[in-house]
Amino acid sequence: MKFLQSPFFAAILGGVLFLLTSTLLTTQGIATDLRGVEESRAAARVNTKGSSWDFFNPELDQIIADLKSERDALTAQEKQLNDLATRLKAERAELDEALKGIKKIQQQVDGDLFRIKENEGGNLKRLSKMYSAMEPASAARILRELDDVIVVKILSLVKEPEAALILEALSRLGEAETRRVAGISENLRAGISAKPNK
Repeated sequence: MKFLQSPFFAAILGGVLFLLTSTLLTTQGIATDLRGVEESRAAARVNTKGSSWDFFNPELDQIIADLKSERDALTAQEKQLNDLATRLKAERAELDEALKGIKKIQQQVDGDLFRIKENEGGNLKRLSKMYSAMEPASAARILRELDDVIVVKILSLVKEPEAALILEALSRLGEAETRRVAGISENLRAGISAKPNK
């Protein structure tokens, strides 16, 4: 038993176990994998000597690649935003021009409406004088062809006795005209009550 405890026996036993393990790993192909790992470790050890910027670190390379792709994406997005801002500026200028044109047209229309209203008042007064001078039956036949709104405007400027005669003549033109006279009378009443007291 003393022989088993000797350092010489332990060295021989370790050598035999090493050879058996090496043979077993080589036959299964693991030794080649271990050699590849050892070579990469040796290469990594070689790259860790010298200045820090010469180091090889695959994780750092992946981070750098990710940062570059993010930077490229941000650059593309910034370009898109700049293009969009340019388009928006151009469209805003077009809208401003269109708005100026619309305001100019609206001022013209407002001026035309004011002139039309002024002219309409004078025209309605002339028409009311003409219808007052006519026979009620003739005036009724003409008013029958006009729109109710215009008839109300004209009759509101005619003196009440003359308007009554015209409405009476209009109502004699048929049942439909009688109903129309009722509507016109209601509109005259509403228009007269809506006029401010002077």
